Amino acid sequence: MLALAGCALFSPASTSEQDTSLMNWHQGFEQGTEGWYDGEDEGPWGWCGVIEAVEERGGGPVDVAPSAGQGYALVSAGPCNDYWRETLPGGAPYAPGPEGSLVSDEWPDGGYVTELDVYLRPSWSEAYEGTLSQKRIIQLGATVFERDFEIPDIHPFPHWIVTVDAVPDQQALDVFDHQIDEAGWYTFRFVFSEEDGEVTAAFELRDRRGDVVTQVGELEPMKAQGMSMVPFEGELPTDEYGSGHIWFMDIASGLRLPIDEHRVRPRR
Repeated sequence: MLALAGCALFSPASTSEQDTSLMNWHQGFEQGTEGWYDGEDEGPWGWCGVIEAVEERGGGPVDVAPSAGQGYALVSAGPCNDYWRETLPGGAPYAPGPEGSLVSDEWPDGGYVTELDVYLRPSWSEAYEGTLSQKRIIQLGATVFERDFEIPDIHPFPHWIVTVDAVPDQQALDVFDHQIDEAGWYTFRFVFSEEDGEVTAAFELRDRRGDVVTQVGELEPMKAQGMSMVPFEGELPTDEYGSGHIWFMDIASGLRLPIDEHRVRPRR
């Protein structure tokens, strides 16, 4: 299921004009899934798909140990809640933090980093098919928000998108032309900065050892156009934007994807 990425999910948490700091956030899924929302959550805070906690090592249908600690979570695509069902065909969980605490209407001083550990298994390339693109297994996005928008506004806000694709005729996955042929946990890290007064974003993918396996120094922003994503052509001044959230824009049908160690922190 693909969520319409042009829909605003919530009103940003208010901050004072002087307070442009960003809270440190860590969700290790040791005691539930706080800060993530899915189709079981009601009203405008709710969204689509399913997130479920796995609170034991090696539990869950994928049979993996957590990236860290004793728990992790599974996310999957599915129908939206009643509030969004007439607007959206479906989607997958997102993570603004409890009541939008990770979203601000002021740009955080120095920028910020948002990252998530995702378990990848190369054999999924032959086991699953994407919903709109046959080879797309996962589409993960991060976004920032303009000040003062309110739900349920339809708004073409920017997304920085990372896609995990199946490699045809192989048990392998592809992220930005890097072939993944080893199953395990990988850290998807978005680094948001300010350059000449504009929002910029970089991406890096790290393996379990912490080594960077692929990176994009300047990830281009995209926006929704119907059911497709096209380049975002507007300006992104940091005096008009604040921090945003990470979310799954698409997950292959039937895949219950393990995730762990969701962190948001100021950029060092």
